[in-house]
Amino acid sequence: MSDSTGSTRRGGRGRTVFLALSATLSALVMVAASISFATYLWALGQIKTFDDPPPKNPEAVPEIAGRCARRACNYLLLGSDSRAGLTEEELIAFGDDEHLGGENRSDTIILVHTEPDQREAVFLSFPRDLWVDIPGLGMGKINTAFEGGIDRGGPQRVAGVVKSLTGMQVHHVLYVDLARFQKLVDALGGVDMCVPYPMYDPLTLLDIPAGCQHFDGRTALAYVRTRHQPCDSVPDFARISRQQQFLRAVISRLLEPGQLFRLPTLVPDLLANFVVDDGLRNPADLVYLAGRLQGLSTDAAEFRAVPSVPSSTFVNGQFLSTVEIVQPDADELFRRIREGHPLGEVGATLPQTPPSPANIVVAVQDQGSANANAVFDLLTDGGFDTSPGVVEASPDVPVKGSVILHRQGEEAKARVVGSYLRDLEIVGAAPEVFPSDEDVAVVVGRNYELPPPEVDGPVECP
Repeated sequence: MSDSTGSTRRGGRGRTVFLALSATLSALVMVAASISFATYLWALGQIKTFDDPPPKNPEAVPEIAGRCARRACNYLLLGSDSRAGLTEEELIAFGDDEHLGGENRSDTIILVHTEPDQREAVFLSFPRDLWVDIPGLGMGKINTAFEGGIDRGGPQRVAGVVKSLTGMQVHHVLYVDLARFQKLVDALGGVDMCVPYPMYDPLTLLDIPAGCQHFDGRTALAYVRTRHQPCDSVPDFARISRQQQFLRAVISRLLEPGQLFRLPTLVPDLLANFVVDDGLRNPADLVYLAGRLQGLSTDAAEFRAVPSVPSSTFVNGQFLSTVEIVQPDADELFRRIREGHPLGEVGATLPQTPPSPANIVVAVQDQGSANANAVFDLLTDGGFDTSPGVVEASPDVPVKGSVILHRQGEEAKARVVGSYLRDLEIVGAAPEVFPSDEDVAVVVGRNYELPPPEVDGPVECP
């Protein structure tokens, strides 16, 4: 199959993903349609829900709608630092709820905006220290809006803050604490990840080498929580970048044909590790949404963060490290998401933080190498958007041999790719070199060999 530039696409997962996902979700909908009443009741019992306190004003629009709108559905993902269910070793490392108040903080807040008819999803991250107006509490960090915890109004208050900021109604909430997150990843069978340099963090129990490896639930938890790595100029911004990268890798994992055919048995295992609003207790509603999302692929997921900058706020006689929202960029991003318009680069990066691999579209251009697919797999497991796949190298490549090419203005993204392929030169290139809309292309020459992982030495930040 040839594209408009004459390049031949091969080796990528896009076409396979589309066909496998469509077939599997169609089969899943058919299975759901014939599910027995006993099985339905069993599945219903596996889904944990949180309490919904009675509204102070019964006539007001609820903070959590409980059902999707016709055109779009917004899911609020909340991750707290609750220590419930952790091992003794983890409690020693992390501290307990009594000392840290983790049960009442939502340190991960992500709004997932889906438009099933458009086969698209936007993952919008909120910095945990974002300084906002919290109903009933006044000004404070957004993560403190979870005060009260999962069963005492925390989800409703966070949903209200998110709606006030973005103008988007929250339809459903999915909550996970530290222990449940580990079990969630283990239910997936783990996730393959590639990292550019060794990472160690005693505060999260992270200790991994550079290179490609299989993350179990415990390692994945440590990875998405760490914010003390050598290149973390703004720790919370760097953590958002890694969370986006991890989510992209998880999506790639879920869309593998082997995982797709596990969906009928996998979905209950995954749901058992969430606590959700009462409106998500109906498995038939989840299957219905899955049916409308037929054809979703990794390039249909976009990752953004609320435009913001590090700041400090004078509170109770002292300065507090906070994060300040940037206008009009934030309102423009919210408007584009609400109206289903192209997002451009608004919210794609955060200050003093390299672009997340999740927001870097990269193609692998093959010049007859036996290792082009290995490069593709490395980048896919690194959390990059590799939806362009492996393509025949453009005849307009400006240099000979293996090289990393980038569009004008995209050198920062190319440097992130280069942190994984540090032996390759980075070169700017004309638009005609790129067969589709990728930001970066890795040209793999005939004799190219992947470099060994970095073992020690100073970390070169992209």
